[in-house]
Amino acid sequence: MDPDPKVRLAVSVHPALSEEERNAIDYEVPTDRGFHHPAPSVPREPEDVRRDALSAHPMLRRKAARVHELAPDLVARLADHEDPEVRALAVRDPETAPAVVERLTRDPDPAVRAEAARHPNLPRPRLTELLDDEELAHPAAANPALDVAEIRRLARTPGDLAGPSVDRLI
Repeated sequence: MDPDPKVRLAVSVHPALSEEERNAIDYEVPTDRGFHHPAPSVPREPEDVRRDALSAHPMLRRKAARVHELAPDLVARLADHEDPEVRALAVRDPETAPAVVERLTRDPDPAVRAEAARHPNLPRPRLTELLDDEELAHPAAANPALDVAEIRRLARTPGDLAGPSVDRLI
């Protein structure tokens, strides 16, 4: 059972849940910030992405790091970059190696740690550990690799010893 409503909110949008299961979770949607609609991306030529990733210009490296499905050698290079924004963007790549993702959950920058905690390639033991970490529980709860038992545990509200109906639904 997790007392943090942000964690329950993150669990409530987990892709493994049905709409009925989502409705059984006690969560609150924040109304104090806007809803972000990302612009549609235009595929870039791999040579252009590589050129930007290897550039000395920080803005071009950031631009390359925003590309999903980077070549593994570029992901590894950008994950070790001195610019935390580049590291945070690099860990968004769906093919980032589990060892790199796990290492970035210990990064000095909180935004990098949060991005890594959300990554589906985060090894399960580290993901489970982060669910009890005050700083990273919310992004870890949003991780699509979270297993059903953890979703059940996190979906319970304080004082709900039997668990919400989500236990019966999952």
